[in-house]
Amino acid sequence: MGAAASPSTYNFGTAFIGQQSFLSGNLDTDGNVQARANYAWSNTNVSKVQAQFSNTPGHSMLQMEQDYNGRDFNVNLKGVNPSVVDGTGIFIGSYLQSVSQNLALGAEAVYQRPTPGQQETVMSYVAKYTGRDYIATAQYQGFGAFSAAYYLRYSEKVDFGTEIQLLTAGGRREAVATVGGKFEFRRSTFRGQVDTTGKVSAVLEEKIVPGFSFLVSGEMDHGKGQSRFGVGMMWEV
Repeated sequence: MGAAASPSTYNFGTAFIGQQSFLSGNLDTDGNVQARANYAWSNTNVSKVQAQFSNTPGHSMLQMEQDYNGRDFNVNLKGVNPSVVDGTGIFIGSYLQSVSQNLALGAEAVYQRPTPGQQETVMSYVAKYTGRDYIATAQYQGFGAFSAAYYLRYSEKVDFGTEIQLLTAGGRREAVATVGGKFEFRRSTFRGQVDTTGKVSAVLEEKIVPGFSFLVSGEMDHGKGQSRFGVGMMWEV
């Protein structure tokens, strides 16, 4: 009660799924356009492109990604707003190696060059443990950020997850924890999450007939005193 409501917006989205390709697009009432394209060269080698065109200065984005899965490793290369003219952009490379049946270790390098005269490189390290019905991950980044996540497959229709993010750089001591769940019923799916900043969000997807679903979503940010509510429809052809 008394929370400020965000202005109403409407979105239209469409998707195409082929044997080797995936295409999707989204357009909202503000004129913002989002597009994604994936192409699988093989079962282990996938190219991905994501673009966003916005009327707001600085919000347009182009991201290109290449993902390769080996027998016991994964290599991922990514470029965000790359420029062949002056070499600016964000470039990310990661490598994940399985060291046992359940444990995988990896590293990621992020090279940022927002302007020709400014550049920065940050390294991060990750560990992933996969159990019979759960997955636990931990990541440490060089500037004093740490995150950990835990996912549990409680049953065939119930999933739970939790995540914590810590930041200790520059004398700062900040932490945010998030807990969420997914519940599948005979003709509907409910997803909800809450975090320690006071933000609560939920999505209900109701399957009306095969290929057609009705969605209701809501979000309340108690810390900022803001709320959002939306409805949607989804067709699958």
